[in-house]
Amino acid sequence: MDALLRDLAFALRSLRRRVNFTVVALAVLTLGVGTSTPIYSVVDAVLFRPLPFREPDRLVAVWLTYPHWKQEPVLARMWDRIVLSLPEYRQWSEQQRSFDEVAIWGTTRMLVGDGEARERVEIVRASASMLAVLGATPFIGRYFASEEDVVGGVPVTVISYENWETRYGRDPNVLGRSVRFEEGTYTLIGVLPRGVSLAHGEPTAPYWVPAGQDSAQAVRPHNHNYQALGRLRPEMTVEAATQEAARLLDGGPNTVWRHGVRLQQWHQDLTRDVRKPLVLLLAAVLLLMLVACVNVATLLLGEATTREQEIAARVALGADRWCIVRLLLTESAVLGGIGALLGSVAAFGGTKALVALAPPNLPGVAGAHLDLRVLGFAAFLSLVTAMLFGLAPAILLARKDSSTVLRGGRGQSSRYAAALQPALVAAELALSFVLLVGAAMLSRSFLKLTAVEPGFRTANLMALRLGVPRAKARDTVFARSFYVQATERIAALPGVVVATAGSSHPFGGGSGSSGFEKEGETLPQNQRREAQQRFVLPGYFRAMGIDLLAGRDFDARDDHASRPVIVVTEALVRRDFPEGSPIGRSVRWQGQMREIVGVAADVKYAKLSRAFDPTIYVPHAQYRGEGLTLLVRTRDDPAAMYATLRATVRALDPAIIAVSGDRMTDLISRAHAEERYRTLLIDLFGVAAALLAAAGMYGVVSRAVARRRRELGIRIALGATTRAVITLVMSSTIGGLAAGIGVGVLASLATSRFVGAFLYDVPTSDPWTYIAVGALLSAVTAGASWIPARRAGRTHPATVLRAE
Repeated sequence: MDALLRDLAFALRSLRRRVNFTVVALAVLTLGVGTSTPIYSVVDAVLFRPLPFREPDRLVAVWLTYPHWKQEPVLARMWDRIVLSLPEYRQWSEQQRSFDEVAIWGTTRMLVGDGEARERVEIVRASASMLAVLGATPFIGRYFASEEDVVGGVPVTVISYENWETRYGRDPNVLGRSVRFEEGTYTLIGVLPRGVSLAHGEPTAPYWVPAGQDSAQAVRPHNHNYQALGRLRPEMTVEAATQEAARLLDGGPNTVWRHGVRLQQWHQDLTRDVRKPLVLLLAAVLLLMLVACVNVATLLLGEATTREQEIAARVALGADRWCIVRLLLTESAVLGGIGALLGSVAAFGGTKALVALAPPNLPGVAGAHLDLRVLGFAAFLSLVTAMLFGLAPAILLARKDSSTVLRGGRGQSSRYAAALQPALVAAELALSFVLLVGAAMLSRSFLKLTAVEPGFRTANLMALRLGVPRAKARDTVFARSFYVQATERIAALPGVVVATAGSSHPFGGGSGSSGFEKEGETLPQNQRREAQQRFVLPGYFRAMGIDLLAGRDFDARDDHASRPVIVVTEALVRRDFPEGSPIGRSVRWQGQMREIVGVAADVKYAKLSRAFDPTIYVPHAQYRGEGLTLLVRTRDDPAAMYATLRATVRALDPAIIAVSGDRMTDLISRAHAEERYRTLLIDLFGVAAALLAAAGMYGVVSRAVARRRRELGIRIALGATTRAVITLVMSSTIGGLAAGIGVGVLASLATSRFVGAFLYDVPTSDPWTYIAVGALLSAVTAGASWIPARRAGRTHPATVLRAE
């Protein structure tokens, strides 16, 4: 123990004496660990951390699949994630034998409260078996009983733990209170346990009600509104449960509606959309840590050559070789420990920043934090990096011929360093090149994506969402008149340029589609052409700034008593009317023949990166009722008018409230938060890799200059100029730079297919990207090597020769 304490004290003195080396090495470890650990925290929280339920591996998501939808662009994105209807669930639940329990849930939004206190909140409709499936029990009270989960059952509700805390102040006497929903008054019977969420990592909906009480869905087998979940029996496999579910949910002879099922472990299903991007980030983390490891190895190997005479003297004076190895490994351990501490501090702040910047649709990211596992990961990286790459120099120094070194010759470690350091530098540059190419491609892709025109004018445009009581929303006459009056009143306000309304407004997250047939066609149900559908007021296209390419806009004559009409988009014309203009042609849509009176330009509604969907616009006055979003264009920032707009809506009808107002630019930005987040992180890795490459090159050149001080002093004494010495020193890095870039180009081309899936309009073999990254690394290498080279060129020969 005494020997270990002496080695520890010596290691601290030695590192303090070699300030330049210590600072550079700790900066490398801090940068590597501090950058990589936050990303690992996010990936761990989303992909690796189990769901907070009993035996979460037994929870299985159940979906219907329509394989024929894969050939239909409008529907292809959802072909294997079709939810169940209430009758389908009941049939499957009664007959299945693969699960201990099965449950369903769906979400809706309702107005809750009375008068001024009303607000529109998310409501979960869940079956009475949901908590049994999750393996949870209420925190207070009870959950739904099976006799309540039926049409006509007693209206009861349970609330989330978070809702109990915020709205009810953790009142233990909350049970039995009445909750006023727009559908009626419900009795509060329980509080859910903390952390029960059906959306991984997000707060659960504040209110839950029994799904079986939904009378509108109870007898409609083709109204798919409920996600299904089951707790698999211990002896069953997902494959066997899939075969049983496929048999029970095949729909019998009506193959139009049933084509299969998909069962998947619930956690994997929740993260399936983000798994590939996060695996890409995890690969970038490993690359960055490799760069850091190689950097530390290069620094330790270079440092070993400057200590040959010190170690040789110790050996000559009788020091045991194992003691030498132990001493040097203690130094590496101290270096790694300090690096782990500094890296963990940096990672703590970095993790908080990444969670704050994360897109809201990244499941589980809110739970990312530096727990003991993640801190252990950071400490492991630092210690192993320092000790692993400090072991080889330690053994070499302990085994070298001390007499040769003391006579002024080069020891074994110098010869190994001369051979290994250029190779390590080349490896570091190659790894940095791969990271920088990926960062550059994703950055170019994101810039191109954000430059895409959505097809309408976004400037000063606000989407004003309304909370309309269901009774009023179902009143077709009321709905047809209300939105017209609302837009007229809002348009008359000072500062408002124009107002209109439409369903499924751009980048709002909603969508709806229907099949249709051209006049004279008779197609099977599953072969009809599919198109997105939007319900709009007259003047919608002019107000939104959408170009009309042919025909006319809707106007006052297109009411419920006139001939049914539609406007179609250019994408639909290209697909379904290649023979010529569709103006005047008719299509059968939702059982009714409608005349095409106009062709509108294509509009991006969900993602700028997606292809234009064929779309049909329908006059709102000619449909049987559909909730609309008010779209208001103002002269200045529309957010400043939100309070005025809200008051105007309430003055028109006190039962209707404006629940949110979003600038269209914010909605577009929010729709691409995932791409922005991914690009930011990869760019961060690229910058870190460039800094690590600079630190590594600086350390290598500095040690090379230290070894060649006598030679350089003699050259200067014999008349070599400062420029000549700088050129000589910097030229020694050219070989490693060329090799690193060459290997990096080949590695980037080989791995580009992994990045290609996330690129928009950027080829994976774009030569300009490779040239730019090569130029950047060359500049970084030149800058890092110029500083010690310039210092060497200014060395006075007399100083060097006196030291010799």
